[in-house]
Amino acid sequence: MLNLLNRQPDHGFDEPIGLLTDCHRRIEKFLDVLTRVAREYGPGQGGGGRPFDAQARAAVETAKRYFLHAAPRHTADEEESLFP
Repeated sequence: MLNLLNRQPDHGFDEPIGLLTDCHRRIEKFLDVLTRVAREYGPGQGGGGRPFDAQARAAVETAKRYFLHAAPRHTADEEESLFP
């Protein structure tokens, strides 16, 4: 599917707005992965409700971990840094 964990950010800590932008791109990529899995494995629209294979399961688990752990930190960082 998509290996997002091996991608380095385009910006460093010396560019905090750039880091947040990188994070937004990461969020978009995870949402794209979830959309593709739903389209390919979900009921209707050609997916037929087939069971997840190992690749789809790993992609969903990776996205789930991101949204459970990293996304809340990103939101907190934005609220503290940009919108205090």
